[in-house]
Amino acid sequence: MAAVLDDVHGISADVHELRSGNAVLSVHYGLLAYTDGERFWWTGPGRGHSGSPLLSSALTLPVAAEQLARHYRILRARPAASVLESEPPLLADVILADHVVPC
Repeated sequence: MAAVLDDVHGISADVHELRSGNAVLSVHYGLLAYTDGERFWWTGPGRGHSGSPLLSSALTLPVAAEQLARHYRILRARPAASVLESEPPLLADVILADHVVPC
């Protein structure tokens, strides 16, 4: 995923492997993608009708990369202060709850 984002879309992303063998891809502040190697999930920059974050997913790498690139461009177009002041993505809470052991 990181290679496709870089090669096709010019977006650098960090990959962090989880103890489960799955991975989290940090694309931009507020844009984390989670993958089991076959499917991809992330919380997009938009909100649903109830105001809750919208969970996005894709079953193929090209589709996931294209959608993540689109969400990246949306976040990059926003003023940095508004992105930094926004709530953390819901997906981050799920990942932390499942994969991080508190000290």
